[in-house]
Parts: sequence; C-alpha cells; structure tokens
Amino acid sequence: MSGLILGAVVLLIAGYAKLSSMILNRIIAVPLPAAKQKIIEIIQLFSMPAYAVILPSVLYFRHAGFGSLSWETMNNGELLLILAGAIGFGFLVHSTIVFQCYRPPHCEIACDSRIVDFRTSNTATTSDQITSSGDWRTTLVGPGPRRKIALLPGNQQFSLEVNTKTYSLNRLPQAWDGLSIVHFADTHFRGAVTRRYFELVCEQARALEPDLFVFSGDLFDDLELLDWLRPTLGQLKAPLGQYFVLGNHDWFLDANVVRQEYERDGWIDISSRSIELKSGKSGPPIVIAGDETPWMGTHPDLSHVSPETFRILLSHVPDNIYWAQKQKFDLMLAGHTHGGQIRLPVLGPVYAPSLYGCRFASGVFWMDPTLLYVSRGISGREPIRYNCVPELTKLVLRCGNR
Repeated sequence: MSGLILGAVVLLIAGYAKLSSMILNRIIAVPLPAAKQKIIEIIQLFSMPAYAVILPSVLYFRHAGFGSLSWETMNNGELLLILAGAIGFGFLVHSTIVFQCYRPPHCEIACDSRIVDFRTSNTATTSDQITSSGDWRTTLVGPGPRRKIALLPGNQQFSLEVNTKTYSLNRLPQAWDGLSIVHFADTHFRGAVTRRYFELVCEQARALEPDLFVFSGDLFDDLELLDWLRPTLGQLKAPLGQYFVLGNHDWFLDANVVRQEYERDGWIDISSRSIELKSGKSGPPIVIAGDETPWMGTHPDLSHVSPETFRILLSHVPDNIYWAQKQKFDLMLAGHTHGGQIRLPVLGPVYAPSLYGCRFASGVFWMDPTLLYVSRGISGREPIRYNCVPELTKLVLRCGNR
C-alpha cells in the first residue's frame, strides 16, 4: 500500500512542477521589469523542491507513516496540496499527448535539415578554420559565471539546425512563387557565447541566399556588445532587404539605441507598421508588417491594405497569432520561446514564456488562414540547450495554384 502511495506522491510532485511552470510561463508573458521577472522565476524555482519535501513529509508524519492515510483523515491543507498536484498532472498528460501528436501542417511540402556543429571543423563553410584559432572552449565560450553552463556535458548550444522548408500557400501571387525568407530569432548577445559563434551562424545564413532576411527580436542582453552587430547581422544583405522587430530583452535595455544601431547597418525597422514589397516581375505587391506588442508599440494598422494582398507578419511573440488570424495574415514569423531550450524526453518543453504556455514553443502551425512559424532561436539568456538545438530557417513560399 505504501508503495502505491509513494508512486502517487511522485506523480503529484510532477504535476505540481507542471502547474507551477504553467503559471510562471503566463506571468512572464506580460510586460514586467527584468528585476520583478527574475524574482518571480526564483520563487517558482524554489517552490518545486519545497512542494516535493512538504507533501510527502506532511502525509508521512501526520498519518503514521501513511498507515492511517485516508480522505477522511486529511485536513484542508493536505487536500489543497493534493488538488494542486492532481490538476497539474492532468495538464502534464494533456501537454505530453499534444507534443507527441504534433505533425507539420499539410502545406509543408518539403523539408531539408542538417546539423552544423561549430565545435568541430566539419562545418561545410569558411568556418572550417575555426579550430585553427584555438580550442572551441576558448573560441566559442566567453568568460564569466555562465561559462560553466555553456560547458555542461551534452549542451547543444554550439550546434545549429539549418533548415530549408517549403510551404504551399494558396493566396501567394504567381509572381511571388519561390519567395525565400531567412528567419533569425533571439541572439541574446551577452558574452557567455562569443561573437565568433554568431559570425559562424551568419555565414550559414549568407550561404542560404534568400530574397529577404528577417529578425524577430531579442538581439541584445548587454548594450556593451553593440559593436557585435556590424560583423554579424550587419553583414547580411538580400535583394528585397533586411527587416526587424525588437523583443522584450531589447525593451529591458534601451530599445531606441538598438534600433539606431540596426538601421545604421542597413536593417529596416517595421515595428507597428507595414511596408509594401514589389516583385521584379509584373504582379501585385505583398505586405510585410511588424508587431512588438505587448512590450512596445501597437499592432500595425492595415486599414490601407487591400483584403486581397498577401500578408506577412513579423512578431516577437507567437501570442499575437489570434490577432494575426483575424487580420488574415498569410504567414506569421515569431520567436521568443526558444523552443523551451530544454525539452524533456517524451514530455517535451516545460518553460515557454507565453500566454499559451508551451503550445507554440516552436514549430509550424496552421491557424487558418495563417501559417505560424515559431523559431527556436539562435541563443538565449542562459547558454543552455538540451534536445532543443538552435535553429536557422529558410522558408520558401510556393504558390498553391501553380
């Protein structure tokens, strides 16, 4: 009997961990100063081991080693502890099923993917010489307290999944058939991951030769690294231009300074507005718009855009998907959630700062009439990745009526 009770306690602890992480995900999805956000994260982090100690201890010592444990002998406090764990366990089962059942939408008609490990010399680009300048631990990992995190065994921070994915979209005009977009998200320049890593990522991006580059926010975590922009993303040029929006980590710092630096290097700020793009062929223009809400600006005004116009939205957060759906965007590109950075076997991601938890942590989702692509990003505030490799993706759009 005690074995069954202990098993149930373990499941309740797992359920509480899920419930508390769900609450945290939603709290930090709203605009909070960085200091308050950190305090909330610390409270949540310590609440999980506290629950894991309190629940079995209370049940064991108050009920004679579980011998007298029954619904009738439990007080309201014990019942509340069990209820919290049970509710969380229900959510855990549901999210696990959703994660395991995930499949790309039918409009994904091709996918080419490869892993580039920058810790080795076999990168298939000019970065083959990386080891000639020293061991990767000194070339890619910076100094400071987060160095130990970056060097954890099995950490995938210095691998990169380079994707080329093709999607068939019915409203794409024939003149735009084959439009290619390289999507960057979440570099988080901070220093624990060196500039060299981001230079190597940008070499991979340049080799993809897209029609346009887009960046969906969270460029910096340290404004002292402003000079990193020019030798990295500042080197990227595309025939149709380079477009960006900022994210909450840029908001934590000084968004105006980040914008000025971006624009100095040839990138175009599309926050809270839309821009027409014209094809070299005869045909209608398409529109690209930017959204930095809820941290900055407003949703872009589309009142001047024809309902028939093909629309692309660059948003920092995937949470804007339902607004984009109502506005009939055809494609929405987002980041912010980093795929969770750590994805547990079977269970999937646990942490994703979103009003929808881990639902849109990463991947591609069809929300008729909008195709949502959520990137796992290039890096993060903490240089750690397990079962969640950083991502650089080229999206190729094909006309569904071709």
